[in-house]
Amino acid sequence: MARDITIGQYLPGKSIMHRLDPRVKITLTFCFIIMAFISRSPASLAFLIAVLILMIACSHISAAQIFSGIRSLIPVILITAIVNIFYVSGDPVIHFYFIHISKQGLFVGLGFLIRLTAMIAGSSLITYTTSLSALTSGLEQMISPLEKIHVRVGELAMMITITLRFIPTLAEEISRITDAQKARGAEIGSGGPIKRIKSYSPVVLPLFMSSFRRAFELTNAIECRCYHGDKGRTRMNTLTLTRADAVALTLCVAAFCATIALNFIPIIPE
Repeated sequence: MARDITIGQYLPGKSIMHRLDPRVKITLTFCFIIMAFISRSPASLAFLIAVLILMIACSHISAAQIFSGIRSLIPVILITAIVNIFYVSGDPVIHFYFIHISKQGLFVGLGFLIRLTAMIAGSSLITYTTSLSALTSGLEQMISPLEKIHVRVGELAMMITITLRFIPTLAEEISRITDAQKARGAEIGSGGPIKRIKSYSPVVLPLFMSSFRRAFELTNAIECRCYHGDKGRTRMNTLTLTRADAVALTLCVAAFCATIALNFIPIIPE
């Protein structure tokens, strides 16, 4: 299952999403996440799905590849959505002793499932279509006003982007350690829930040791290159906004306003 985690990987390409300025893609990602949070009516949820489909089409990345990256998160998403069903009162659909499920609760649970899945899938596009250097440069310029309060912007941007890139690396490391322990006779991932959790104990310690080793290697590599944040640094490629970036930002504002307007449609007809 860990091999299916592709969030954080960069997939080179020449699509519209790949050519956009990284600052614009960061803005689009935050806007899409907010749209997912504020979508409440059926119309706004349908519009959210349409926007996600458009973003995937513009990235030239298959939907199967995107959703395979969040396959391991599906149990968590489903459990959270199911829990939300029982906390909303309204017109009863199922009532059996202490179990009470209403029509409003079913819609809230389904809406939560759609919003959370769309939010994860949409936000993963920024790492699929943006290289590490471009993402760092864009994030660094966007948070550059924090320098006025003595925040080390360059190091903060690098830390965030390295964290994103380490997700698939750690997933690959978990799979490698798990296969090695299974080859030694360890029974991992079998039995009941408690036994499965305990069976992963031989994986945790090697994973921590490998993570610390990679961190030390990365630290040495950064120090050998005399990297000290953005102090005195020059940039080989200067970020400039193009007409495509302006169009993307305009569509982003229009989509955000449309989501707010569609929320005025009742969630469930009276």
